[in-house]
Amino acid sequence: MLRIITFIKNIYTMKHKTTWPLSLSLLLPIVCLIMAGSAHAQTEESKQNAEKFKLMLGGTFAKPKIMPNMKKFALAQIRINYKLNTTESTIGKERSTGAMAGAKLAAYLETTDGKLVQEDFQEITDHFYHYFQLKLKEAGVDTVAWSAIASSEFNKSGDDDDDKADKDDPVVMSANANNGNVMYRGKTAFAFGKAKRATKFCEEVDAAAGFFNITLDFANILLDVKINTSEHANAYTIEKTRSFKYKGTVIPQMIIVPTNFGNSRGSLLWNQKSQAEALAVIDNIPGDGAYSEKVSQDPSRLKNNLFAFAKSLTPVVIETTRSKYKAAAKKSLEKFADAFIAKSILLK
Repeated sequence: MLRIITFIKNIYTMKHKTTWPLSLSLLLPIVCLIMAGSAHAQTEESKQNAEKFKLMLGGTFAKPKIMPNMKKFALAQIRINYKLNTTESTIGKERSTGAMAGAKLAAYLETTDGKLVQEDFQEITDHFYHYFQLKLKEAGVDTVAWSAIASSEFNKSGDDDDDKADKDDPVVMSANANNGNVMYRGKTAFAFGKAKRATKFCEEVDAAAGFFNITLDFANILLDVKINTSEHANAYTIEKTRSFKYKGTVIPQMIIVPTNFGNSRGSLLWNQKSQAEALAVIDNIPGDGAYSEKVSQDPSRLKNNLFAFAKSLTPVVIETTRSKYKAAAKKSLEKFADAFIAKSILLK
């Protein structure tokens, strides 16, 4: 707070070329009011983002048992998938004729001061873990130390399911908090022996546990296709024309993308009673949008296919630095933790 006061005083002095006329006691309430307004805005944003979470429960009338009743919680796994290239596609359909057309647009991330490396993604992921732990404690939820998780038999037996290894994907980089093991890859909930081990783990740490798989994209792509068919007839000919209008926008804003359980991107909550709640993100959670230094089109990356159903629009390149990317990614992922806490409160 003192830094904020000092900053305001310095700005005033530079602009008016005179000393600050108010005493600290008079300025303090003003700063508190500003900070309260900022905190309120952040709380409202967290509530809005909380509505983008959906709990998948067993049974039509089942009610959540874990998320609303967290007294103690273990962040047993945090796995972040970072997209470095991203593609969006859409299909437009004319209602009157049923005519259809598709469009596809790709965006690429480039860091101008060297490639992002695994250590960068590990740094971001570990930051998110510590931020999540802090927010849980601030919300009155006790947490489990990482040492207790790392030393557990369940953690040591990670990666022993059928989906044993991720396929190499140059578009996505992944990192696990604290270099932990992968215990849940984001598809179906634990079953059979693994379910028993998960329950035993929760009993050992005396807490419900969360196994998170989150995907962070660096851009938000908006696409639209419009089709217009017209027909003109006279005594001799019938002339029919059809036009297609493609519109694509790449917004250099990080987003936490919706869950795709088919691609191993879901999250799971588990407790001592073997109760499970799958957690899905059902809409984009917007993150930092001020990290880019340059946005441009790159026709050389365009892959034309004359016989393709979807028209490929000119690819977009977003340039930034490693430090700006990391700062923005950290800030963006924090919104997930804030929304998770807000969701747990709303469910009470």
